[in-house]
Amino acid sequence: MTIATAFLWIVLGPFGLVCLAWGFIFVTRAEFLSAVVALGFAVFSLCFLVMLAIVASRKVKPRVQLADGGTMIRPDRRLDRLLMAATFGAFGAMACYAIFAPLDMIAIRAPRGDERYFVLACAAAVLVGVFSLRQIIRRRGTSYVHLTVDGLELGNTMSSADRSWDEVTDVTDRPQTARKSARATYITTADGRTRELPTDWYTPNGSALRELILFYWTHPEHRDELADGRARTRLTQMQL
Repeated sequence: MTIATAFLWIVLGPFGLVCLAWGFIFVTRAEFLSAVVALGFAVFSLCFLVMLAIVASRKVKPRVQLADGGTMIRPDRRLDRLLMAATFGAFGAMACYAIFAPLDMIAIRAPRGDERYFVLACAAAVLVGVFSLRQIIRRRGTSYVHLTVDGLELGNTMSSADRSWDEVTDVTDRPQTARKSARATYITTADGRTRELPTDWYTPNGSALRELILFYWTHPEHRDELADGRARTRLTQMQL
């Protein structure tokens, strides 16, 4: 477990439980808009917390299938659903607060003098969230990697990028400026950009999927496996 993960557990656990408790209190008081805000943040916090616990346990299983002439790999189904629930929960809570707090219809009070900033922050987050929800719905999930004979496509909740194998310049387990390895995979392309793929959502510790991407990048003679299902077998073997 990393220090960052432990810190998130310490913060998100109590925060989620407090939001959950207040959500039920607001329901009993018939303050339903306030309940939506509290329960939305509770869903976000607790789902994200469970997601971190699953990743830390290293008991994840990728979903692999042939699609569009290549191999589509998605993260563990539980993680995908938890992150989607967390995203929808946060979006609903912030949208409700941004709309109804200025009308004095939310019983949750911000620090005196800061109400406007909380509303603006939630409104800005909602605008960003619209694009995130669109990407999740369009791509049917929160993260994926699509490997083909010609290249790879990486997607997350905000964007996707399609690159040829020839454009890839590095596949590593750490950012270029970091000394310690991470459980994610960092793919650098010829334009100098580096995209992060949370491979520990797919395979335990993220190493097997990283090795798979590295293998097909450095062994073009085996890329035909990506089109006929043999890549699934290779990924399974790399997890042993």
